[in-house]
Parts: sequence; C-alpha cells; structure tokens
Amino acid sequence: MSDLTPDTPNNTPATAQDETIDQSRRKLAGAALGVSVVFTLASRPVLAADQCMSPSAAVSGNLSQHGTPTLCSGRTPGYWKTHPESWPSPYLPGSCNGGQNICNQAQNWKNGTLFHPLFSGTQFMADLDGNPGTPKTSLSLMQVLMLNSNNPWGLTDPDNLGAHIVAALLNASVIPSLTPVLSATDVINMWNEWVSKGYFEPTVNVQWNSAQIVDYLKTTMPV
Repeated sequence: MSDLTPDTPNNTPATAQDETIDQSRRKLAGAALGVSVVFTLASRPVLAADQCMSPSAAVSGNLSQHGTPTLCSGRTPGYWKTHPESWPSPYLPGSCNGGQNICNQAQNWKNGTLFHPLFSGTQFMADLDGNPGTPKTSLSLMQVLMLNSNNPWGLTDPDNLGAHIVAALLNASVIPSLTPVLSATDVINMWNEWVSKGYFEPTVNVQWNSAQIVDYLKTTMPV
C-alpha cells in the first residue's frame, strides 16, 4: 500500500475516521484524569493521626470496619521526653537543672511521678541515693523515658518497652485521649501482665513478647 501524499486523497471511510478520533480523545481524557489523580494525592495534607486498632483487633490485622475509623495521634517517647510542659494530669515529669546535655540523662531528673507502684514489678527499682544499705526505690516516669545503656544503676529496658509504656500512658491520659483504643488502665494492665507472665496476651492463645508489644504501641504513636 502506497503512502498518502498531499496530492493523494484520503479515502478512509468517515466511520473509521470518527472511531480513530474518538479513541484519541479517550486516551487524552484518560491521561488527563491520571494526572489529576496524581496531583490530588500529592496535594493531600499529611495527617497527624493514623487509623489504629485495639490489641485484640491488631492480631487479625483487619483495618476495615463499619462507620468512621478510629484514629490515634499518640506521641512517641521522644516527644514526651522533650515536652515536659505537655504532660497530662495527674502525671508530673519532675525537674532537671541544666542544659540539654545534662537533662537527657535519667539520673539528672528529680522528683516527678514514680513508675512504681503505679506499675507492678521491680523492673525500674534502683539504689538511687548511692547508699547500698538503703532499700531500692523507683525511678520516675521521666527517668524511665530517659533511661539508656549508660545509666549509673545498671538498669535495662528490653526493647524500650518501659519508655513506650510510659508514652502510651501519657497519650491515653490526655483529654481527649490521643489513643481511643487504649485507656490508661489498659496500658497499666498490659505492663502488669507482661511482668507477671513474661508476655502479654491480646487475645486467647496469642502471646506478645516485649518487642511485639512495642511494635503494637508504635502503631498508636504516629506523631
């Protein structure tokens, strides 16, 4: 078949021409729609809350639910360490006199709400006054948040569970709660069960170790 030239008439049937034009228009419209969708998604604001689930619901991993989804906007341990002025009542961060290099160390924080007896166990009990002859006393919530491997008491926080439990407690105690799927009582019971059993059971026959508890709590702390 020879190519068309300016002097050669185009004898393509009108119907075929119409179909070609219609298909071209559809392609252009589809491309335009795709660009529109991309720009729409790119321009969506970053939300300060993420969909979250209760521990038992998290086992199934099913985010679908009827009605308005539950959103969590909990703060991380890092946030609560650096925003003592935002701590909700009745919890007190205590005080630290010094600059950032001083106040990022657990031993330099004084007073504040104690971890025990609010939580059970002896995980964060230490000889805080440096006198071996006196009974061990509890670290404060802020000291648990600040605890690192260089602490003078030789304490450990497996998987940073203590720090995340403290953050979860503060998140649940803000009014209105930053974590509607977890109350302060839920958080305390989660820790107490882990201390007594060595695991937390979100549902029957499912046992979470410290790392798994932390992984769950992080889903409630997108901020």
